[in-house]
Amino acid sequence: MSSISNSTPPPPALMRRVTFAAAIGNTIETYDYAVYGFLTVVLAKLFFPGSQPGVALLSAFAVFGVAFVVRPLGSLLFGSIADRIGRRPSLVATLVLMALATTAIGLLPTAASVGVWAPILLVGCRLLQGLAAGGEYGTAMTYAAEFTPQHRRGAMTSRVQIGSVASLLLAAGMVLLLNAVLTLAEMEAWGWRIPFLIALPLGLIGLWIRATLEESPEFRALEQRGAVTSSPAKESFARHWRLIVLVFGIAAFQQIGYYVAFTYAQSYIIQLGFTQKQATLATVISIAVAIVLVAVGGPLSDRWGRWPMLLWLSAAMLVLAYPLFAALSSATSLTAVVFFTVLLGVVPALYTSVAPATYIEVVPARVRATVFAVGFALAAALLGGPALYVSQFLVRLTGDNRAPAYFLMFGALISLVAALVVRRQRPQSLAPDLAVASAADGAPDRSQQGV
Repeated sequence: MSSISNSTPPPPALMRRVTFAAAIGNTIETYDYAVYGFLTVVLAKLFFPGSQPGVALLSAFAVFGVAFVVRPLGSLLFGSIADRIGRRPSLVATLVLMALATTAIGLLPTAASVGVWAPILLVGCRLLQGLAAGGEYGTAMTYAAEFTPQHRRGAMTSRVQIGSVASLLLAAGMVLLLNAVLTLAEMEAWGWRIPFLIALPLGLIGLWIRATLEESPEFRALEQRGAVTSSPAKESFARHWRLIVLVFGIAAFQQIGYYVAFTYAQSYIIQLGFTQKQATLATVISIAVAIVLVAVGGPLSDRWGRWPMLLWLSAAMLVLAYPLFAALSSATSLTAVVFFTVLLGVVPALYTSVAPATYIEVVPARVRATVFAVGFALAAALLGGPALYVSQFLVRLTGDNRAPAYFLMFGALISLVAALVVRRQRPQSLAPDLAVASAADGAPDRSQQGV
């Protein structure tokens, strides 16, 4: 079977199935993480009841971040499976583990029932979530991209990314609905469990879809040429560690911007004196706008190139982060809060639509899933996971409600440098494996385009 560089694209029906199969796992992964983020205030009371309110919230944020600690381990495990056995088996395994771990959170006893065992069990479930998430995102994006011609890869990966952003909307909408129909007492007694339990039917649907798909054409091409690596992790670190660092750099702003703008913002708005319903509403509107921007950003990167968009978006966040937080922190009306929350999410949304295609195009096919997953998981563990905790800690440390802007600017600066490196990588923008496969198929080599 020809590689994705072949000038003959796969049938539209197959592409729709591939897109949906890749997106459903990302949707479930992000939904599971987002639900925890949107319910942090409630979970803090239920699992850390003996702490002062500020300390309890920090503890709940810390548990949110602990799932990211094991993501690098999950990236090695499931990335290696994807590069050695196939993309599809890895996708099935990550989906099953994520759905089961999230459902388990919805069944956990609280501290009122089992005391200290409640947060311990919560941490255990979060660790399992993190293990699955470590391999899910990179493998899903790799799988979808390897069905896609070079000149449309940005559009394809942005469609898969829409699943991640849409899941934030699903999670926020679910929490908003529960807050609207349940009293605070009902929400704390049993209502908080519902969003987590929904992960089970979503997981079953995703499992059925992924189990019926074929392997990606590029991995099949590697198999036919006998080019599948027997030790993806070893090869990745021995020969491609610079690419792992590059993926980490590209992902820095994606990770921080994503979780600050679309998850932490809700808790932040509550601390400004607005109700949980108002804060969730503002976040829902911001995410809805972000979905449109993600859909637009990917196709634009196919036309304008990846690195210029990554560069200018990172630079824009460096300039705008502090003014946006200053405006949001001084807002006195719900209209103003919604307006500035939406503005805060514009640049991260566009950036997260461009980055995935870039990861694909700078890594060789034979270790693509592993390098992508490891670099992205390290950024998640060191930057994305701690984003909520660090943002809140900066506010408490400085007494300045605008302090989370500094963390956003830090991530944007790292990614700005990475974008400059991507520009220098342009002659090797596509994997050598892909160029070889293109030549073998008689297809035009587009390896110099798109990045």
